[in-house]
Amino acid sequence: MNPPPTVLTFGEALVGYGSVEDNLRAATQFTRFPGGAELNVAVGLTRLGIRATWASVLGEDPHGDYLADAISDLGVIPLVRRASGPTALMFKAGGASGDPEVLQVRHQSAFAQHAEALLTAEVLALEDIDHMHLSGIPLGISPVVRAASITLLEAAVAAGVSVSFDPNLRLNLWPDPDEMRTVINTMAGRASVVMPGAGEGRLLTGQDDPEAIAKAYLDGGAREVVIKLGAEGACAWTANGQTARSRQFAVTPIDTVGAGDGFAAGYLAAFLSGASLQERVDQGAAVGALATTRRGDLAAMPQRDEVDALLDSMSTPQ
Repeated sequence: MNPPPTVLTFGEALVGYGSVEDNLRAATQFTRFPGGAELNVAVGLTRLGIRATWASVLGEDPHGDYLADAISDLGVIPLVRRASGPTALMFKAGGASGDPEVLQVRHQSAFAQHAEALLTAEVLALEDIDHMHLSGIPLGISPVVRAASITLLEAAVAAGVSVSFDPNLRLNLWPDPDEMRTVINTMAGRASVVMPGAGEGRLLTGQDDPEAIAKAYLDGGAREVVIKLGAEGACAWTANGQTARSRQFAVTPIDTVGAGDGFAAGYLAAFLSGASLQERVDQGAAVGALATTRRGDLAAMPQRDEVDALLDSMSTPQ
């Protein structure tokens, strides 16, 4: 029996402080948790039976200590360096009746300053790596991190390793919207799979219709484009003319942060297992839906049996 494929993700982890109170201005009680988009995807993949290596830099501070301890229990394969500078933070409140209020603090973090420490010859050789997952967040954090992201992408392309790319826009990281579009879209054009949200796609391509957004990325070089539609699921198009729309899964959401990362994990797990395009969008939508039903980021990523149960349940074909 062949071992499961291994995915390499690269990104910044954050120490999250979440409150069930309505907003950050009034919140006084918080629960601490580990978070970060790329780490979320790595954990989501691991829970679906895919091996995942997560590469990052943590600060030499108590928050970095906390994350190092937490990551050791998540099942992912950590590729972590420690360096001077703070560990990034995230504060979150509300979310019971809509998207929560989120504040991220990343300025001059250890990751922002020292991401190049990860780029050893051994890492760039990508030995035993079957797929790389990147996002647009590192591209906006700092010039150092952007350069590291591009180097990893180039290494994957040179090695023939497939790459997925989630724009995952954080507008506060991009003071120049035109630069954001240029950098993100250039990266997307070199990826195997591009998976923007519908709103992100409109902002990045200037197109309103999901199919037109997908065509813009396919014309730009991507081989597969998945447009996430929130509670309505997702649509996907491929360069060879395939298309699929996911089923919708009825859940009661309480925290939407991490839903897109859950979708990416679900989609990629199916992609790497050789599933059909329809199966890929369905599994992505199922994982994304389940991720909204509990609080926390990593804690919200479902297990394989939960996903299978939802996929087998009643759902509405579109």
